[in-house]
Amino acid sequence: MVFGTRTMDTCRDNKPRHAVYEKMEKLVQEMQLSKSGVPVRSQKTFPFLTFIPSVFTGSDLIQWLATRLKITEEEHMEAVKLAILLCHYGYIFPVTDLKNLTVKEDASLYRFQKPYYWPSKNADPDNVSYAIHLVKRSMRNKQKHGLEDYEQASLTKLQTMLCDKWDFIVAQAQDQVKIAKEKKRTDKAIMDSQERAFWRIHRPPPGCIKTLDEGPKRNFQPSQMAARRKKNKDLLQKEIKYLHRSINICRVKTSKAVENLEHFTEQYFDLDPLLTLPMPSNPWISDDTTYFEISENNTEIPTEQRIRKWSYSLQALISDPRGRYEFENFLLKEYSHENFSFWCACEALKFCRQSEVENRILKIAEEFLTDGAPHQINIDSRCSEEVQKNMKLPKPNRFTFDSAQEQIFSLMKKDTYQRFLRSDQYKALLTNAGQPGGKKKFFSFGSRKKNTLTPSPKPKRRGSAGNDADIDNAAVAHHSYSTGNLRELEDKSAVMLRRDANSSDSSIASDTSPNLVTRHSLRSPQGSPRKSKQLEVPKISSVHVADSSQNEGPSCLAIAVPSKTNVVAPWEGVD
Repeated sequence: MVFGTRTMDTCRDNKPRHAVYEKMEKLVQEMQLSKSGVPVRSQKTFPFLTFIPSVFTGSDLIQWLATRLKITEEEHMEAVKLAILLCHYGYIFPVTDLKNLTVKEDASLYRFQKPYYWPSKNADPDNVSYAIHLVKRSMRNKQKHGLEDYEQASLTKLQTMLCDKWDFIVAQAQDQVKIAKEKKRTDKAIMDSQERAFWRIHRPPPGCIKTLDEGPKRNFQPSQMAARRKKNKDLLQKEIKYLHRSINICRVKTSKAVENLEHFTEQYFDLDPLLTLPMPSNPWISDDTTYFEISENNTEIPTEQRIRKWSYSLQALISDPRGRYEFENFLLKEYSHENFSFWCACEALKFCRQSEVENRILKIAEEFLTDGAPHQINIDSRCSEEVQKNMKLPKPNRFTFDSAQEQIFSLMKKDTYQRFLRSDQYKALLTNAGQPGGKKKFFSFGSRKKNTLTPSPKPKRRGSAGNDADIDNAAVAHHSYSTGNLRELEDKSAVMLRRDANSSDSSIASDTSPNLVTRHSLRSPQGSPRKSKQLEVPKISSVHVADSSQNEGPSCLAIAVPSKTNVVAPWEGVD
């Protein structure tokens, strides 16, 4: 790579600070207006009775800012801070004391900086310009333009660095001194103070903060870098390999990713104390620390919410110290703890000291991978070959067993983890889980939903006008589910007449009323009684038959139910 002295040509408008510069520069331009701006005048100094041209006081500046920006007296310090910020960025500078870049609300004198020296115009001056400035000051009156100690040290260092350009730097400094002698005394004093203030900001003394420092810069030419990349064959080969690998990467659809994210948010919504009120109280608001106590790793009785979180995934189970302890105890009882022990050993290998890596790799291989090991695990041949290849490296690393660890984790997720969730141990933990709200748990029915009853049809009142009018249209008698548990009755046979095949009663069999004929027609075609799901209803002794001679409508059988209204039931019969 060929390095040049020219920095990378970037668009300054894209830099975030230039948006701030524009706002400050508009405000400074309003300050310099002759009628509505800050009052600028020549100030007489004592005891030498000399005049300092084009200056203003700090109190006038702060008062103008407060009036222009409508800053109240309660927020008066905001105007002072804004004035100090303008001084730090070089839009104004103190005339008498350049060492302290601050603005005082008194009679201290300040001066506007020349627009040529504004930060947006000079992004980063180079060392050659700074060297010319120092050489020019060393050629003039040492009492007025003498160099400070740090400036003298900088000049010596630049003379060594820029030895090949030093003749050019001295010639430029001599020409500028000749041009300065031809100017008026007042203009010359103003220009000298502005230039010194500019370099005070861009080359501050040791121990001072450089406000305009924007970080390191790329010191190369983009055209050279682009040409080098085109001619580089290795770079093109790397790009081809990268694209080949990208083709085989599994990608998830956006809709599926959004769905998974939504499911994760709904699942963990109740576990986030910032979204859901923690029980029994919010420790960030109240002084109650019960929430922290029940969430400790070594708590005796974990909460139900914490135990249910273990069923979300195997990672959620083993990330909780208490969940890992319960899972390990379950595996010990099942005599299948070697997989989990290997996984834990691989995790410990990743976070151990560098000096212990080699010894731990050998111990893991002897305990889990060699033939006849005390806790040998089952992995496929491809994974075993990859592990052996990693162990033969000159310097094995922490990730030697990554492929085997991933395979063992997948096996635990499909087998032992599922058995743990179905085990009596996990169910006992849920039953005996603590309730943060202080409510006792009397019954544990799991997450089974309550069975909901289907709505019953509206019962008909006996003897009403509406009932007599509707009997001719619908011969099926309506019933109410309130007289018993009728959830298992089929919808197609809402009205059933249970009849015993061996019954000796001939009164119902010989009945030829329209109602009974319709009931017989609703039975199953085979005429067999209901089997296992048949609702067994005992015979009711208090049954009466309505006399068809007294009522114009067809006869109806009913049970005397102790309620406000008598309803018609489907199993009505005559003893």
